[in-house]
Amino acid sequence: MDVTAQDAIEALRELERRLPDLFTLEPGMTDAELTEAEPRLPDGIRTLLRAVSAVHMAGDDRLDLDPRVTKAGSRWMRGPGEESRVLLSLATGDHFFVDVHPGTGEWGAVFSQSADFFSTYAYCARSLPEFLVDYAREALAHADRVKADPEEYDWEDEEFDILFPCESVWGGRADVHGTPVAELRGTDDPDLAEVVAGLPDEAVLVDVRTLEPPLLMKLRPTNRKQEEFVRLGRQRQFAVAVPENTPLPAHDAH
Repeated sequence: MDVTAQDAIEALRELERRLPDLFTLEPGMTDAELTEAEPRLPDGIRTLLRAVSAVHMAGDDRLDLDPRVTKAGSRWMRGPGEESRVLLSLATGDHFFVDVHPGTGEWGAVFSQSADFFSTYAYCARSLPEFLVDYAREALAHADRVKADPEEYDWEDEEFDILFPCESVWGGRADVHGTPVAELRGTDDPDLAEVVAGLPDEAVLVDVRTLEPPLLMKLRPTNRKQEEFVRLGRQRQFAVAVPENTPLPAHDAH
């Protein structure tokens, strides 16, 4: 079952209610503000942002949802580019972002990249509401474990994991390795065929349609050149690494 905007709103409010010293929700935006910031904002995301514009954490960090401040801009990032909205950037060099379809404006899956992992990207959630529900539940679960056994945990040491439960995705090994596009030529899958037709043989691809997030994806072009991480396809369900500065087809704008 798809996670809805209302599910995310309720999960975040529960997070604030139970851990008020660590999390504070910032008020949502008006319809006029949302339309001005992102005219093609999907209805579900609009519902979410009318209720919550950010999650402020103890300290200076924020999980931003406001499209006026989440565009990638000139932040340090390789790959996500303008077709994303940056939700969270940590001093660790890890960034979490939601993919945005350049043609339709649809907000899709949430991914992450890290300064510590080269050619590796995290597939965090199928949607922004799913990411937020997982975030809230994992933060609360970790806080409950610490409170239930205070002798085993030091609250100050564990606070990072409570504030940033999404970081746990980087604790595992790569679950999926990209398939070279050269090996995907001639596929009977029409959606996949449309994507690979516009890609060089050296690109590598992960089909996330049947994958269960969160997981890590190893994506390195076969010619070993520096990659750019892109999401392609009509439903943006293909995670692809292309050699840097590779021209991409316009089919993604359908």
